[in-house]
Amino acid sequence: MTLGDLRDLIRSAPPLAPDDPAAKAIRLLRTRGLAALPVADAGRLVGLLHEADITALAAGAPDPAAAAASVRVRQLMRPITLIASHDQDLASIAELFQERRAGSAPVIANDGRYLGMVLRRDLVAALVGQPPIPAIAGLATPFGVHLTTGRHRAGRGDLALGMTGVVLMAANLLAYGIIYGLVKLAEHWLPALLAAQMGSSAALGMGGWLAVLQMLLFLVLLRLSPLTGVHAAEHMVVHAIEEGEDLTLEKVRAMPRVHARCGTNLMALLVPIGMGGEVLLSNASAAAGGSWLLAFLLIVVVILLTWRRLGSSLQRWVTTRGPSDGQLLAAIKVGEVLLARVQAQPGARASAARRIWNTGFVQVLLGFALVFALVEYGAPWLVEVWSRLR
Repeated sequence: MTLGDLRDLIRSAPPLAPDDPAAKAIRLLRTRGLAALPVADAGRLVGLLHEADITALAAGAPDPAAAAASVRVRQLMRPITLIASHDQDLASIAELFQERRAGSAPVIANDGRYLGMVLRRDLVAALVGQPPIPAIAGLATPFGVHLTTGRHRAGRGDLALGMTGVVLMAANLLAYGIIYGLVKLAEHWLPALLAAQMGSSAALGMGGWLAVLQMLLFLVLLRLSPLTGVHAAEHMVVHAIEEGEDLTLEKVRAMPRVHARCGTNLMALLVPIGMGGEVLLSNASAAAGGSWLLAFLLIVVVILLTWRRLGSSLQRWVTTRGPSDGQLLAAIKVGEVLLARVQAQPGARASAARRIWNTGFVQVLLGFALVFALVEYGAPWLVEVWSRLR
């Protein structure tokens, strides 16, 4: 197997220029998680700058910050002792790493183009059957966890993913029905109050606020559903894989339920903006003069600045909850199957369409669409309910 077969081994590492300051090298080494960076002059590799050399500079300078800003890369770089070829087999590269006591090496293509850096630890891991794991995406279904790297997938299949869309849309419809029922009760018991409210131009429009109440009720229903435990188990297994931990119940149980790549974060960005727009549009007369529009724009700015934090809070308090041992064990089994498939076919490729399909979002949307079609053509009274709420 060659480096070309395992492209994930080649880490992106932009080369430094000889006249770059050492401070820039420090920044790039830290953000890329590398111990050395190549130096290129006019497109040709001329040396390597090692973290150890910058450490020596900082330790020996009376003012490390000033030294890092003034010293140039050309003053610290070393000659390149090892260059790996894109079509070179892993075992021969490992022998060269051992022979020359190198920790990393630049990788070049057959035409001489620089491609990135390969690390000794990544190479050794691949040789012993532990290739790098691409970013993992996952979804919770009513029947368990679905995990994928885009190229490989494991866990529940397409039908279960579609059922996730069905369940979420059903929860939406249930929330609509409850809000509609409350509105009908209010119309019956408080007609005078409602008439005054709907007739006042200064009052907030009911349609927008009913949409907000519906969304809040949907979140409550979601929190009460078993999906939240499965969702948490999915996150915890992904965390364990990404941190290189053993997939045991004890280790996975210690992982956090909140994950930075969760779709809840996107919901935290789009849903509050959508609800704010709903309130604004349903109060067109009250918004005259621009005061409501200004308030909405202010809300949008606040959401844009805080949506990640809001997404984490939504994950913690709404879309996940502590999973049962059974949910964790089922998710762990899915994680083990995914890892086995990645290790069995580490260089496997997938088309863009296949990668999108493997994420499961298409199947979830199809589930949404199925329920919507059934409601529209099989239960038109629900459409009337939604129209009245709007």
